[in-house]
Amino acid sequence: MRITQEQVRQAEEKAKAAEESRVQAARALEASPYSDLAAAGHAEASQLAAQLGANAREVRQAFEEQVAQERCQVSRQELERAAAAEIDAADEEMVQRQSEVVEALERVQAAVAGLLEVGEAYNAAVRSHTDVLAGAGLDFRGGASGGTRTVLKRCLLQVRGRKYEEVNAAVLAGWAVHRVVVGRLSRFNDVATALQWVARSAETDAPAVVAGVPELGRVEQSRRSSVVDAARALLGSK
Repeated sequence: MRITQEQVRQAEEKAKAAEESRVQAARALEASPYSDLAAAGHAEASQLAAQLGANAREVRQAFEEQVAQERCQVSRQELERAAAAEIDAADEEMVQRQSEVVEALERVQAAVAGLLEVGEAYNAAVRSHTDVLAGAGLDFRGGASGGTRTVLKRCLLQVRGRKYEEVNAAVLAGWAVHRVVVGRLSRFNDVATALQWVARSAETDAPAVVAGVPELGRVEQSRRSSVVDAARALLGSK
C-alpha cells in the first residue's frame, strides 16, 4: 500500500496531540501526587503517547523509504534506456552461451551414463571369467592365469599375467573430472579439492585402467570455464 504525505501528517499530529495530553497528565499528577485517578490518567496518557509516537515514526520512515525507492526507480529506468544497446548485446550473447553450456553438459551426462554401462559390462566379464577359471581349478595365485573370489566376494582375475578386478565406474567418472579440472585449471580448485580422495581411490583400486587413459592436450584459456561448469554439474555443486 502506498503511503501519502497526508497520512504522515495525520500520524504526526495524533502523536503530537497525545504527547500534549501526556504532559498535561504529568502536571496533574504533580499537583496531586497521591491521587489514584491522576496516576491512572498519567499512565494511560503515557502509553498512548508512546504508541502514537512510535507509529508516527514508522509511518515517516516508510514514507521516506518509499520516496527514495521511487526516485531510484526513475533513475534506474533512465540508466537502462541509455544502456539499451549493451543490454541487448548481453541478452543475445548470454542466451547463446548458456545454450552452449547446457549442450556440453548433455554430452558429459551421456558420456558418464555410457561409462557406467561399460563399467558394469566390464565387471560382469571379470566375474564370469573368474568363476570359469576357478571352476577349472585355476586360482589367482597358482600361475599366469586363474580366478578367485575372496571371502568378501571380490573377484580377482589373471589372464596370461595381466590382472583384472571389478571397477567402480562412478568413482572413475569422478577421477576423470578431477583430472580435467587439475589439468585445465588448478589442483587447488575447489572442485579438484572435493574430488581428490575419489581420484586417489580410483588410482589405488584400478591403476591399470586409469594408467591407460592418455593425458589431455592443452586448450585455450577461453575454454577453461566450460570445463569447470561440467565438473560442477557432475558434483551437483553450488
